[in-house]
This record gives sequence, structure tokens and C-alpha cells, in this order.
Amino acid sequence: MGEISLINWAFNLIVRPTLSQSTKKGEKMRKIIVTIFFFIFSFSAYATEPLVDAKWLNNNLKNSEVFVLDIRNKIDGGSYETFKEGHIPGSVHSDYLKAGWRTKVNGVIGQFPGTKSLDQLIGGLGIDKDDHVVIVYGGINSSDFGSAARIYWTFKTIGHENVSILNGGFKEWKNAGYDVALGENKITPKNFKSKLNKKYFALFSEVQKAEKEKNGLCLIDARPAAFFVGEKKKPEARTAGRIKNSFNLQQQDMVQDNGKIKSAADIKKMFSALKVEEYKGYISYCNTGHWAAVVWFALSEQAGIPNVKLYDGGMVGWTINPKNEVVTG
Repeated sequence: MGEISLINWAFNLIVRPTLSQSTKKGEKMRKIIVTIFFFIFSFSAYATEPLVDAKWLNNNLKNSEVFVLDIRNKIDGGSYETFKEGHIPGSVHSDYLKAGWRTKVNGVIGQFPGTKSLDQLIGGLGIDKDDHVVIVYGGINSSDFGSAARIYWTFKTIGHENVSILNGGFKEWKNAGYDVALGENKITPKNFKSKLNKKYFALFSEVQKAEKEKNGLCLIDARPAAFFVGEKKKPEARTAGRIKNSFNLQQQDMVQDNGKIKSAADIKKMFSALKVEEYKGYISYCNTGHWAAVVWFALSEQAGIPNVKLYDGGMVGWTINPKNEVVTG
């Protein structure tokens, strides 16, 4: 049951009958329940959602607990110079490709850098544990959305659940006609401490077992079909193809032409078409965990499908060892 539906249900079941009572006892109970009701409503109205829109963000810009993180980068044609030419007031820039959100680990590019490095990066931006982080991407296409989805996943993986993505990104903000600021970052560093949450992170051993159908987890390849069948490959991957027993759910199908994620209903329909509901969980992968983040977010956060993880090693990590089987066709 959604938050608003739950509130309406509570109002009709508890508050409305109490309002109709005319006794002193009824009046006293009315005041107590109405106070509780509006407290719950206020709390629920601010509860963190995976996506926020431009109107919500504009209404909450002056909220000291909202931290706007602008991650525009080469993928969307952005940079720190672009940020200085126009950004959401009060936001701080951190280039998704350059700042250290992903790193090279054991010869594999684009990997989760670890909590120590991320604590320094995130704290250095001025983010603390109580902030509601709103991630702002360019708003250009699905790969651009992947920048936001990957950083969103990163925050979740280090135990910071209070995070959202501005649906439509900076493009949506500008199209809505809201204020745009100019100039440099204004940063006050904070002491950020993370705690690894393995709920969202697929280990290599889990992928191995899923490939052999030994753990009840389903492998979902988020890459375009040409990569899935082996017609194309990322240069860093040893060979073209996919992990055995994978299903293809293309990342570009998760996002609309305007750069916004598709509806939960649309995503569930595409997921259902795979006919994989019998699995107890899912692992999204691509080449190095960027496109996979789009599909992970679409399934886990937008469509609400339980037990979805992301394997950031992808085909680059999988194919380092020639003993790991790769299939084509």
C-alpha cells in the first residue's frame, strides 16, 4: 500500500469517525488523533523516494537536509566548466567519470572503489550521513541516466539509503523554468563514514554459481543486443559474447527519449516478457557496471522487484580468466 493510500485508509477508519463524536472524551481523542495523523502525513510526504521531480526539488532547495549533487560529465557533454555556466542553485559538482566514483581494480576498469576512498570523496564534497542526496545527471539519454543510477547504487551499497535521482536531470530542471545559478562550487567538507551493504552488490562467486544455475539467481545482461549475441564487444573485454544462462534486458529500453526512466508498469511488462519470475533473485551485469546500473535501478527501485543485485565486474571482469565460459548467438 502506498504512503498516501495508507494515510487515506487511516483517516477514513480512525480519524473521520472520531471527528463525528461530540462528547468531551471524543473531543479529546479527536485532538490527539488529528495531531498524530498530521505528524505521520508530514513525515510520509518527505520520505525518500528513488526519484524526485523538478517541482519537488525546487520546493525543497532551502531544506538544509537536501544535498544536490551534480554529476554531469563527458557522457552528457558536461564538465565542471559546464557546471559553472549553469547549475541548480546550491548544488555541488562531482564528475562521474573523473572524480573517483569508479576505479580500476585487479585490471578491471569501472569498479566499486571501496568504502575508504568513497568516504574521502563523499565527505570532501560536503555530504554527511543525514543528508538526502539528490543526484542530477544531464538528462540526455539512457547511458547518461546510467551515471546517476551507478552513483545511486554506490550510495546504497555504502549504507546511505537517503538518496534520490532527479528524474529528467538538469535538462528537466531547465525546461521547467526554475532558477539557474552560475559560478564555482561552494564546499564545506564533512566527515563521512560508510558501512558496506552487500544487499545490492553481487560477488564474483555469486555470478559463477548463477552461471551454473546453482544458487537460484538469474543473470540479466543489460547491454544492447549486439553485445549480448557477440557481434560487438568492449575493447577491454577478452572476447565477445555473454555469460552462459543470461537473459537480455537492454538498458536503452529502460529510459524514455526525454532522459527519464520509464514507468514501473512498462518496466514490469518488459521484465515479465523474459519469463524469469521463478528465480529467487537477479544479477544485472554489462561490461563494467554502468549500463547494468540502469537495469538494476529500473528493476529494483522503479519496478520494485525484490533481490536485484549488480555485478560491476561485467564482461571485462568475467573474461579476464579464459576458463570462464562465454557464449554467443
